Amino acid sequence: MYIIYSKKKDTHYGIYKDLLSRVLNINDNYYVYFNNEHNPRIVIRLNDKVILSDNYNFNNPKVIIKLKLYKNSQLIGHAFEQGYINILEWLKNSGLPLKYDEYALYSASYNGHVSVLEWWKNSGLELKYDKYALNWGSRYGEVAVLEWWKNSELPLKYDDTALNWASLYGHVAVLEWWKNSGLELKYDTWALNGASQHGQVAVLEWWKNSGLKLKYSEYALNMASFHGHINVLEWWKNSGLELKYVERTIRSLASESGKVAVLEWWEKSGLLLK
Repeated sequence: MYIIYSKKKDTHYGIYKDLLSRVLNINDNYYVYFNNEHNPRIVIRLNDKVILSDNYNFNNPKVIIKLKLYKNSQLIGHAFEQGYINILEWLKNSGLPLKYDEYALYSASYNGHVSVLEWWKNSGLELKYDKYALNWGSRYGEVAVLEWWKNSELPLKYDDTALNWASLYGHVAVLEWWKNSGLELKYDTWALNGASQHGQVAVLEWWKNSGLKLKYSEYALNMASFHGHINVLEWWKNSGLELKYVERTIRSLASESGKVAVLEWWEKSGLLLK
């Protein structure tokens, strides 16, 4: 029986002797996640004895064949995630059966590997992807990836999560790209609400000046208060936009999170309390 594990204490697999219940049998379902920090070894258990091999390199073709890792749906995803075109090219030409899913293309997208995306498009292999390719590219601020997808002539799949995530994580350049892309802009209240929750003042300013319809709810000021983002509260106060909030909710959330400074800000804000 072959089992992959890491001897590093700080990885999520842990040491074999400490985490007997968490070692993973790669011959069980071929769905083991790869990670560059792993120090994979083979464990052969014979009755009460354990035999440990040397460390293995997952990126070595001989190891891929020996352990039949080509049956693992995560191998190609791992190569995409790390940008290993040489491994992908070898796998394509190996004649081995390849197992992969949508994770491959969206992992390349959120890691910014345009060269891998281009390789895959021209590989002749089936292109499996879903909305997460563009959504996660937006989430991680990968403008070059978004531009690649736009120019790829492939059907574009995305939803309101793309702009919402770009807002939540502060990627103004991504928001600007989407605005100028000519593509349908899909977003909802979470764009401004999430930006407020995460203290993204630059994003709020971008939306205000974008000329796009602004969608938000009481959640924006509620969560800014709960998380102590006084700079966001100040921005909303001075924005000239309608302020949506309920005094009782604000007081409850700020008190619950122990944000005394927020309560003081509201008391001194001069806003008409509802």
